[in-house]
Amino acid sequence: MLDAALAEQLLSKLSEGEVDYASGISCQGVVVRRRRHESATFLMVDVGTFQVQIVLTVPRDGAACLSQLPVGLGCSVWCEGCPGCDRAGSLSIYATELQLLKIPPDVKQITKVVEAVAISVLPEDVGSRLLCCSSDRLLHLKQLHQKDKGDPEYKRELRQLVFLMTGGMEVDGQISAPPSARQRKAKVSKVDMQFLDCMEESLKNLYEVVSDSWTPQSDVPDIPSLSADLPDASSARGALSRSEYFHGKKWPQIWWFLGRLSACRRRCNFSHVLDVGGGRGDLAIHIASTFDGVKVTVVDSNESSLKVGQAAASKRHIDIRFCNMDFATAAEQLPADIDFVVALHACGGLSDAALNFASCRQIPFMVCPCCHLKHEGLEPRDGWSSLCDFGVLGKVVENEKNQCPARAIEDSQSTTQGTEITKRETTETGSQILRRLAEIDRRDVSWRALNLIATLRLWATNRKCQQRITCKLAAFSQEYSFRNLVLIGERI
Repeated sequence: MLDAALAEQLLSKLSEGEVDYASGISCQGVVVRRRRHESATFLMVDVGTFQVQIVLTVPRDGAACLSQLPVGLGCSVWCEGCPGCDRAGSLSIYATELQLLKIPPDVKQITKVVEAVAISVLPEDVGSRLLCCSSDRLLHLKQLHQKDKGDPEYKRELRQLVFLMTGGMEVDGQISAPPSARQRKAKVSKVDMQFLDCMEESLKNLYEVVSDSWTPQSDVPDIPSLSADLPDASSARGALSRSEYFHGKKWPQIWWFLGRLSACRRRCNFSHVLDVGGGRGDLAIHIASTFDGVKVTVVDSNESSLKVGQAAASKRHIDIRFCNMDFATAAEQLPADIDFVVALHACGGLSDAALNFASCRQIPFMVCPCCHLKHEGLEPRDGWSSLCDFGVLGKVVENEKNQCPARAIEDSQSTTQGTEITKRETTETGSQILRRLAEIDRRDVSWRALNLIATLRLWATNRKCQQRITCKLAAFSQEYSFRNLVLIGERI
């Protein structure tokens, strides 16, 4: 399969006239642009971190051709063909074979697939796979399409297929919409916004988010990614397959971690890295492959994920220790020579447990939290929630010397812009409010809550580090994940 390194090599050879245009090359990606010409159709496809133009020529005899396939924006395709170079110096593939792997759940795109099946451009079994439906349902849809495109029954069937493709349930031939298909945005109360204002005023400038401008350098080698072993099967990442998610989202985050680890190692060497919640080993394998002489231990409670990671590490002859156990248990059994802690999207209290482990051992860390409603039992008693839970909503006192906020005051009030928040107005604690707002479907609100929780986490960690570790808050691009805040602790 085509990757960025191979694409650069091909472009270099093409410019020097050294490539045999008859040689075959294949790629897989998502269509981001399509345009037609009288003699060809051009598809611009995202392949990981770069784009490739796929050229579909029209045969002169008028026979069915690849350009007639129902390929639109958002479609996932696989292509095989001969390499070429366009006038702008970009890589092109003159397709000899094109397969449509996935289509977006859109009525217009579904109609194109039905039309392609009706005119025999697309086989019925392929159409059934793309539409996630039975051959009988597809046949019925094709008959309605040929009969009358404006028929209300035909339009209803198209909507039913959208529901089916997005996770709807089929009962007695009828498909219901998925639970999250039409949800209103969660409401945010006046008390919520007052509490956010109060906390931000109290904690302002404590840990400012440092946007990272680091770009891949030569000291981080271009090691083979795991994507070659990833299936083109659907994942828990919405419409993205496991391979697509890794290429477009996960790999840039791993690359960011490798760059920061490389910079940390130049200042303070480490030899044994603990990956908390490492699962399939995506990050762990690349750490072990990048840094010579560094051991990596992965702890996760998901046995099936660990088996996949172990198989991937064994295939690459990389010695990584995979531990299948709850982290609360594992923390007491882990080797004493661990001198760095990483966690990429550790759920809820697992991030707190990783930070507590690092601070107790006085070792550097790099933790990117994920959701905030899971594994609350793993958070230590003196964790971040203890800094904002004052019975109901207590007064948060700003302290510029990085000391603990004021103690809990059972009947205290928090005043913001002259408005009082009292015990009578809410039954939630401060940490419960922040956790709820961090998960809300309003980016302007959730981002503020995420920043506050991250700041409180670093504050709680900094108190335990006895001035041996300096803490800061960094962020990678939101293009790869909205959960992009990274808590970093470096040895002074």
